[in-house]
Amino acid sequence: MGKEVAAVRALGWLAFVLFLLYLILPMLAPVVYSFSQVWLGVLPEGFTLAWYRRILTDARYLEGALLSLRIAALAVALNILVGVPTAYVAHTWPGREGESLRRFLQVLPLLVPPLVVGLGFLLAFNRPPLALSGTFWIVVFGHAALGFPFFFRTVYAGLSGIEVRLLMEAAQASGAGLFARMRYVLLPNLLPAVLSGSLVAFAISMGEFEVTSMVAGFGTVTLPLLLFQSLREDFRAASAVASLLLYTTLLALAGLALLRKR
Repeated sequence: MGKEVAAVRALGWLAFVLFLLYLILPMLAPVVYSFSQVWLGVLPEGFTLAWYRRILTDARYLEGALLSLRIAALAVALNILVGVPTAYVAHTWPGREGESLRRFLQVLPLLVPPLVVGLGFLLAFNRPPLALSGTFWIVVFGHAALGFPFFFRTVYAGLSGIEVRLLMEAAQASGAGLFARMRYVLLPNLLPAVLSGSLVAFAISMGEFEVTSMVAGFGTVTLPLLLFQSLREDFRAASAVASLLLYTTLLALAGLALLRKR
C-alpha cells in the first residue's frame, strides 16, 4: 500500500512539473530569444543586448511605451472612480438583488471575452454623439472595461475583510457626511485592496491587444500593436518587446504580492 501511494504521489508530481513547464516555457522562449545572437538548433548561441538597444533607440517603441503607460494609468484611474463605489454598493446591497449583482460582477471576466468587448465598443461608439471609434479615449475606455471586473473583485474582497457598516455608521454618528465618510473612512481602509486591483488592471492594460486592434485609430499605436507589427519586420526585436511586456507584468505581480504580504 505504501509503495502504491508513493507511486501515485510521484506521478502527481511529474504531471505537475510537466504542466508547469508547459505554461512557463512559452513565456520564457521570447526572453531567451531576445538575449541570443543565433538560435538555429535546440539551444541558443551567444549573448547580446543588441535587440534591446534597437528597440530602446527606436522612437516608435519609445512612443508606443509612453502611450501604453498613459492609457494604462487613465484606465486605472477610471477603475478607481467607478469600481470603488460599485463595490461598495454591491457589498451593502441587501437581499437577493444584491447577491445576484455580486455574483454577476464576480463572474463577469469569465463571461465576456475581449473580442466581444471590442466589438461592442466598436458598434456602440461609432455614431454621433458618441463617435469615439478610432480615438485615444475609446482605447482608454476599452482597457478600463477589461480591467474593471478584476479590479472590482479585488476591492470587493477588501470590503469583505473589514466592518464596513460599523465604520460608516460610527463616522455618520460623529457628524461626517457621505463624501467625508468615503474619503476619510472607507478609502484608507480599502487602500491595500485598491492598490492591488490597480496593479492587476495596469498589467492587463499594458499587454492588451485584441480590443486595441479593433477600436484604435492609426494614431494610437500601443506597445502590443508594435509587437504585432514587429513580428513581420524583425522577429528578434519583437521578442525583446514581448520580454519587456513580460517584465512589466512580473513587476506588477511582485508589487501585488508585496502589498498582500504587508
